[in-house]
Amino acid sequence: MVSDSELIRKCKQGSQKYQAMLYEKFAPVLMGICIRYTRNMEDAQDLLHDSFVKIFTNIDSCDENGNLLGWTRKIAVNTCINAYYKKKREEGTVEAEEVAETTGDVRIQQSDFLTQELLLRLVSELPDGYRTVFNLFEIDGYSHHEIAEMTGSSYSTVRSQLFKAKRALKKRIETLLGEEIKDHIVTTDE
Repeated sequence: MVSDSELIRKCKQGSQKYQAMLYEKFAPVLMGICIRYTRNMEDAQDLLHDSFVKIFTNIDSCDENGNLLGWTRKIAVNTCINAYYKKKREEGTVEAEEVAETTGDVRIQQSDFLTQELLLRLVSELPDGYRTVFNLFEIDGYSHHEIAEMTGSSYSTVRSQLFKAKRALKKRIETLLGEEIKDHIVTTDE
């Protein structure tokens, strides 16, 4: 197996063989990211393609001893965010500032009847803005401030969208799974 350092070094030299290896190694992970940020496979494939164009174009800036997976994931997430906001600007539907919600946070605990696949499907059904903020915060681990900077939104807008995303997920889960799930959904005060 080829090390990440060697992959980076050979890609920097323009080796198509190693570029193909890098693609094969990271495409499944990056496709998962792209799918989370869009609603259909065609758009996800376009985002994956755009991500790899950026990866290969900017490979010289990648540290040979760094975290290649983290670097490629960051490029894919940023590509998805940029595409989302470009689409919103073209449609003229960039959301205005929202007032932050002051109610408690929603935490959903993993259970036998709430599978990862079901949760990801429910997340994919969220409105674009909610889904984007939810993915960035809950799955990709960015802070409210980082998301605000990435998306050009205010801190309060990010918090509001995250709260509304969680509230929508909670309602959808309760509807799908009924009363048995209520013991696994916890509301906390912030």
